[in-house]
Amino acid sequence: MRNRLCALLLLALTGCSASQAGAGSQDVPAKKNHLYAVGYAPISLQQPADYQQKLLYAMRASKLDAYRELTEQLSGVMTSSASQLNGHVLQDGTVSTSSRGMVRGARVVNSYPDGDMYVTELELDLAFYQRLRQGR
Repeated sequence: MRNRLCALLLLALTGCSASQAGAGSQDVPAKKNHLYAVGYAPISLQQPADYQQKLLYAMRASKLDAYRELTEQLSGVMTSSASQLNGHVLQDGTVSTSSRGMVRGARVVNSYPDGDMYVTELELDLAFYQRLRQGR
């Protein structure tokens, strides 16, 4: 039952991620049984003063953001929340999320600046990912 549920969830995520990849990407055709992730990072907000260094930092940050997105698609997102009521009136509410996992076999499909943002697009072939996980 759990394996069937995981398979259905993975299939749903694959469908969602493939349709999202085509929307903002530059000529990246969505393939069946592939996951796609896009990472973003603002160039001007990076710490170095030199523009070339800012660009390098943004490239790295956008790649890490894309890997975070793939990790969330593969492993899910742990969500926790807390609410505080006083006299049946919501006083405070917090939500925090975390994700943990390992991504193997992803490849950079595209990496480019777009205005002040740096964008990195990743693709993961799920069959290749499974072979790597099984050590084949």
